[in-house]
Amino acid sequence: RGGEFAAARQRYLAAVKTGLQDVNLFYNLGNACFKSEHLGEAVLWYERSLRLDRRDEDVLANLRFARRVKRDQDPEDDGEGIYGLYLWPTLNELFVATSLGLIGLFITACWRLWRRPGLPARIVVVSLSVWVVGAGVFTGTRLQRQLTLTEAVVLVEEGTARSGPESAQTPVFVVHEGTKVVVERREDGWLLVRLANGLGGWLPAKDVAII
Repeated sequence: RGGEFAAARQRYLAAVKTGLQDVNLFYNLGNACFKSEHLGEAVLWYERSLRLDRRDEDVLANLRFARRVKRDQDPEDDGEGIYGLYLWPTLNELFVATSLGLIGLFITACWRLWRRPGLPARIVVVSLSVWVVGAGVFTGTRLQRQLTLTEAVVLVEEGTARSGPESAQTPVFVVHEGTKVVVERREDGWLLVRLANGLGGWLPAKDVAII
């Protein structure tokens, strides 16, 4: 509020180094980075904040604005539509939903053992079984996505992706600060990254930060 954005950025970074994982901390750090003209870092911390809470309206609004002012524009439907619905529940919520279904199924099964089986009990058991299987599969796909998909943000003003992990290799494309990429491989201080349009190339690892 006092306009000391550079100083605020350093204080927030010091707090992050303690290992604290907090939506508000990452959000405010993103704001401090944006105001102190570190656009790539701002996008990075907004993205990290969304990893903790994808439905935070303040974070979503500021990330949309940061995406509009950066040089490389993202696809219009990024994070929206069916894919957005797929990412809407958090992993914690999915684990809770699966656990509740398992508990309900166990209680219903015990009730059937102690009382005469009837149609209502069978309906409950079938419904809960469908719930548990569906929630379990959905949770599994989300967990696998989180474990296998590595995303990063470009921090330098301009980075040149090359055909191989050496500075002497042929330039393939140029990316700018704030661009989000998917990391596919690491080798000798280089990262093989892929853009949303499918184009791939090698960038120096120091030019990007993993979300």
